[in-house]
Amino acid sequence: MNNKDKKHKTPQGTIAIMVIFVITIIALWGSAYLTLLSRGLTVVP
Repeated sequence: MNNKDKKHKTPQGTIAIMVIFVITIIALWGSAYLTLLSRGLTVVP
């Protein structure tokens, strides 16, 4: 059996953590943006 015959599995745990991290960051920025919209602070003076 050669090393070429063995297929490497993708690191599922790392991918899951990255996806959760990205979703969390998007949710936090979205929450901040919606808070600014609700307060009417989107216009720069």
